[in-house]
Amino acid sequence: MGWRGNVRVIMGLSLAIAISVTPIVVMGGWVVVPFALLQIVALTIGLYITLKKLSYHEIITVQGDFLSLKRGVDTKELCSSFPKGSVNILVEEHSNAMTAPDIDMIAEGHCYALGDFLNRADRFKLERILKNQLNLRISHLNSFHRVSF
Repeated sequence: MGWRGNVRVIMGLSLAIAISVTPIVVMGGWVVVPFALLQIVALTIGLYITLKKLSYHEIITVQGDFLSLKRGVDTKELCSSFPKGSVNILVEEHSNAMTAPDIDMIAEGHCYALGDFLNRADRFKLERILKNQLNLRISHLNSFHRVSF
């Protein structure tokens, strides 16, 4: 649901809150009005933050011998292109079986974390896609040493 749909939800809940608060205010319980407004403001802020986080994207594109990585809201945070042969993928699986593996793309001396917003099952799918469909080299932590830049 987009922002317009969220505004409709906010307006509907605001109307329901106003209807439920009105009899209390008429009977002299005006003290509930600030709390009703606070509830509406908290709902609006929560929906806005959630919608902002849901609009984050990571796009990996392979065209010929080049791989491009675009990330961010409307892919404005990062837009880089690398030779496909210089890209390595590092998969670090944790000792806890329920923890999602960390997937890092290492290219031209930089380390880019991939799929931080994905759950455990989707990170394994991302690993398979990077290996099988994009034909990228996958290294697991045992055979590759992490270097911080």
